This record gives sequence, C-alpha cells and structure tokens, in this order.
Amino acid sequence: MKVKWLLVDLNSFFASCEQQDDPSLRGRPIAVVPMMAENTSVLAASYEAKKFGIKTGTKVFEARKMCPDIKFVSTGHKKYVQYHHKIIEAVHKVCPVEKVLSIDEMVCCLMGREQELENALEIGRKVKQIILDEVGECLTSSVGLGPNITIAKIASDLQKPNGLVAIPQEQLVQKIGHLDINIISGVGPNMKQRLNQKGFRTINDLLSVSESQLQNAWGSIVGLRLAKEIRGEDFQRTTNKSSTFSHEHVLPPDLRTRAGAYQIIQKLVFKGCSRLRDAKRKAQGIGLSVRFMDHMKFETSIQFQQSDDSFFMMREVEKAYKQVSNQKPIKVGIFLFGLTEPGVEQFSFFDDQKSNKLNKVIDLINDKHGANSIVSAAHLDVVGEAKARISFSHIPDLKRDYE
Repeated sequence: MKVKWLLVDLNSFFASCEQQDDPSLRGRPIAVVPMMAENTSVLAASYEAKKFGIKTGTKVFEARKMCPDIKFVSTGHKKYVQYHHKIIEAVHKVCPVEKVLSIDEMVCCLMGREQELENALEIGRKVKQIILDEVGECLTSSVGLGPNITIAKIASDLQKPNGLVAIPQEQLVQKIGHLDINIISGVGPNMKQRLNQKGFRTINDLLSVSESQLQNAWGSIVGLRLAKEIRGEDFQRTTNKSSTFSHEHVLPPDLRTRAGAYQIIQKLVFKGCSRLRDAKRKAQGIGLSVRFMDHMKFETSIQFQQSDDSFFMMREVEKAYKQVSNQKPIKVGIFLFGLTEPGVEQFSFFDDQKSNKLNKVIDLINDKHGANSIVSAAHLDVVGEAKARISFSHIPDLKRDYE
C-alpha cells in the first residue's frame, strides 16, 4: 500500500507558541485573544483549556466561567510567523515542503519508495520529532498521510493532539467510510444540509454512487472534484501561487475620517506593490474597498496593463478615491488581481523607468534596515498602523511586513 501526500497540522498552534515562549504557561489552560476585553473571542485555546470546552470563538467572559484559572494571552503575530518559518526549515530537513496551506498546516509530496506505507509512516515520525527537537517541545503536531491532500487532511484530524494516521486508498472505506461528511474540509453547514437532503450523510454514501449522481448532488464541477478526491483521486495540486494579493485594515478611532482612511489606503498600496516585486509578479488591476460605520460599503476596481509600480498604482487609486463619500469609514482594503506568473512580463509603453528605479531603491533600503525605514511622506503619520496580520492565505514576510 502507498500514500503520496504528508500533511503536517500543528496542534493549537498559537497557544503552543505562547507556551513554548513562556515556560510558566506550560501545562496550564491558556487562551490567545486579540485584545484584553471581556467581549472579545478566543483565537486559540491550549489543550488544557479545551478540556473545559473552551475553543476558538468562545467569548472571554464565557471562558472565565468555564475555567476560572484560565490565563489569557494577547496575540503575538510576529512570534507565530517566526515559529512558522522555523518549522518549515525543520521539516525541510526530513522532506521538502511542497505547499504551505496556512500558518499551521503544510504538505510534503512523497516520491518513489517514500510512498510505501511503512516508509511514509517513518517519515511522518521523523517530521514530528524534528519539530520538537529543533523548534520546541511544546510544538506537537498531527501528521496525516493519504493519496491526496484532502484525505491527508482528514487523516491528520483523526488523532489529535500529537497523532500520526495513514489512510491508503485501499483503506478508505475501512478508516473513514463511517464518518460524517462534515469532516471534509470545504463542507460547511450549508453544504452539509444540502447533501443530507439528497441522502448523503457519511463518506460511504459518497463512495457508493455514480459520478453523475455526485455532480448532481454537489451542483458544481468544484464540488465534483472534491467528491472525487474523497475517492482517492489526486489532482496534482503542487503550486502555492495566489491569484490575488490583498491587504485590509480596521481603522483606529483617530483615523476614521476620509483623510485618515486614505492615508491607510496609501500604505496598503505600497505594501501590496512591495509584495508583488518581492514575488517577481505584476498585477493587471487593483481593487479598493471602504466600509463605513453604517455598514454601507464602497467598492471599485481599476484594470490596466501589468504593473508593480507603487506610484502608478497610487495615482490610479487616488482617482478612484474621489468617488468615496464623506461618511465615517471603519475599514479599508485593497486587492491586486490578474497576477502574472513569477518573472513573466510584457513590454509596456507606460513603464515609468524613474519610478521603477525608485521602487527598487526603496525595497533595498527596507530589506536591509527593516520595514518602514523609508516610506512615502504621504503615509508618514500612519507608519505604526496596518502592520502585518496572519491570515490563512498569506503568511507575512518577516523582513517586509514587520518593523
């Protein structure tokens, strides 16, 4: 029997990072929160806290009632990114990381004899151990092995914390056939309800019908592909390139003005373009969004010939921003779309050579001396705002995104 993919899922990652960083937190219930406020929600709970029923989304005041001894810790985004990169470096020594799925998940593609079940399990054990040895004893992981990433993800979820589970294609029915379909990543409450209404409740139900019945049940090609993956098919998902780059920021009270919002937008544009250049990619459009206190939202997008020029993008956004009303803004965002493949570009009559040179100089200085060593005077007053935050689609860069 063989497996192709190895998925590493770090257990209670944010909380484990805090326990690794502060020995006094080890062995006790802790919860990571975005800020110290009773009405905020838990971002991550340690396994000691999970025993009391505390989980992601639990309100702080509710967590106190459930576990009076719980310790709350403010989130440390930069710390988590540092641990993330250390873990990737450690895993690489055992098996090359093919794809990063999120801040706490990554996959490796096994080759040749590595795919043989016993060899794959041994690689899984080595991956788990090297993380503990080289990154930290609190950073346990659950490793899943399967014929594709979807099955490997299910395998990693079957034994937490600190698990190691393999599901070869020959054992799909035996190991996961009886499980509820909501264990499949991508099946949320609405999709679960829809599939339940069509008679699909367990994974066995998905394994026992024709392809046409599957497509009819899921209602889309994407759904059919996921259903095929549950049967063990692999669609060679071996790239980690985003089709868009996006950045957004909730405005602090003193910047909830039309002018204040624009300053933050300028910083987001410069950050996004710097990220483009770092990835050796260009965008063919930029989108702008502004959300207001009354929940109304302004959105627009501008298309152009491919560019990574911060100053060109800013001029385009400036034109678009003239359409924004004088209502009180609370959140702004930009997204760059139509991204080229790394290193691929077309000649443009509109390239500004002076801007290109200036962008390169700014990048070099900020790379060498740290983010925001040199910034546009237009957003000098908001240098401390719009710092990097972790999302599941973008792991911040330590050099560019943090001061």
